[in-house]
Amino acid sequence: MRKISDDRRLWKIVLAGDGAVGKTSLRKRYLGEGFDTDYLSTMGADFALYDTEIGSTQIRWQIWDLAGQPVFKEVVKAYYTKIFGGVLVYDVTRRQTFENAEKWLNDLWANSGRETKVPVVLLANKIDLREEGAETVSTEEGSKLAAKLGIKFIETSAKTGEGVKKAFAYLGEDILSYTSQ
Repeated sequence: MRKISDDRRLWKIVLAGDGAVGKTSLRKRYLGEGFDTDYLSTMGADFALYDTEIGSTQIRWQIWDLAGQPVFKEVVKAYYTKIFGGVLVYDVTRRQTFENAEKWLNDLWANSGRETKVPVVLLANKIDLREEGAETVSTEEGSKLAAKLGIKFIETSAKTGEGVKKAFAYLGEDILSYTSQ
């Protein structure tokens, strides 16, 4: 792990998942930039820096927001290199994004360049839009998938902010443990 000063660590992480699941909106919400109702597809990748504290450790997140559209699949793999963790996102109103989550996770782990699996948190996003129906992914389904994959799970809404800070806190705690091994 590269230190950017004597007391702060730089952690590269990625936001991964299908297109239009809310990765950019989650990043913006976490950075305190609010919520924008207009959807603009991420072209390849975008990143932001954010300083925070995990426990007593000063952290600078380097958050890579990866395009989820299939046309960018091969380009996106390069951004996984040397990550310390990931946020895997699906949209609770679009079952296909949930069904694709395991594939995204396997790509992330296979291309991270690390000897062991990096920490990942599974986010069920857009819970503010959840209605019971055939397409809707339940809390129980998300929790079962996370347990199967051995990762943490949290439900979020980029629109309301529910669970967003908690998701990054979970990831930070896991990365702190991961880097201490």
